[in-house]
Amino acid sequence: MKRDEIILLTVVGTLLCLGLLMVFNASSIKALHINGQSSFYLGRQMIFAIFGAVALFLCAWFDYHWWSKLTLPLVLLSIILLGLVLVPGIGHQVKGATRWIKTPFFNLQASEFCKLSFVIYLCAYLAKKGEDIRDFRRGLLPPLVILGIMVILLMQEPDFGSSVVIATLTVVLVFVSGARFKHLSLLGLVGVVGIVAAIAGRGYRMERLISFLNWNGKGISYQLKQSLIAYGSGGISGVGAGNSAQKLFYLPEAYTDFIVAVWAEEFGFMGVTFLVFLILALLLTGLKISRSAPDRLGTLLAFGLTLLLVLQMTVNYWVTLGLLPTKGLTFPFLSYGGSSLCVSLAAVGVLLNVSRQTR
Repeated sequence: MKRDEIILLTVVGTLLCLGLLMVFNASSIKALHINGQSSFYLGRQMIFAIFGAVALFLCAWFDYHWWSKLTLPLVLLSIILLGLVLVPGIGHQVKGATRWIKTPFFNLQASEFCKLSFVIYLCAYLAKKGEDIRDFRRGLLPPLVILGIMVILLMQEPDFGSSVVIATLTVVLVFVSGARFKHLSLLGLVGVVGIVAAIAGRGYRMERLISFLNWNGKGISYQLKQSLIAYGSGGISGVGAGNSAQKLFYLPEAYTDFIVAVWAEEFGFMGVTFLVFLILALLLTGLKISRSAPDRLGTLLAFGLTLLLVLQMTVNYWVTLGLLPTKGLTFPFLSYGGSSLCVSLAAVGVLLNVSRQTR
């Protein structure tokens, strides 16, 4: 096994183990109160981790060149799943958002599969087009149409965070692939107009933005306030493992979107620094695999998947610090969520396969 693969698996394995411990830690009180079993969420997360490990192994074994032949089925399946989320009786609504497909055993979050499949599609498309990406109609327009369809469906859930993630990934990937600056400028302008329209079109998004810019301690800003209290309580070394006060029904979504805040409270600045170190190690290792890939497809896949994971980690971390408005994005490997965990581990599997074929 190569050094990069060892580092990648060590980082991901560390985050996964910490995630299982933190999910139990942050959810046990709520699980005992609601389900009568403190390990309820831990048990489910462990099952998802097993399925995710299988996905990682299969993707690491599967030659990444074959993904370029599966892009159309992946995109079509993503669009179908995003559409099914919006069908009454199939989509599962939680707190005003319909982002899950109900199944007999678990709820599937279609947006997680959508993000992975879109990155694979876009990387394969850009690798195939080469210099043609500089032509707007023949090169840049087709993936933008796919992006537009997915964003429209995501915004109906609504899932603003996932929309921003795949749009950002698109801009970065077409930029590194050699798209013209004027086309990127136009794309950025359209994106800004779309974000403004999305915020203005939904009252709660405007309230969330206003509370982010001018906290009043009530309503939506309450969650960010509690998150910062957790950071402040942690100090340098934290209050100790399991001793978080914010997880005791003060901080909403303590074991999902804001699990990093609980980590910061219990392990302090030193714990947060360790978490940032793991993110940087993942980023640098992924970039090294990308740089050493044997062809353009491998380079783009490794870069795109690394960016997908690191971008979500960064956004989630910044949200808990109040540097960004709340997005509803989990921290890969650390937060509770089966779809996110399985998809993230599958992405690591593809990275490993690219690394196996490096020069």
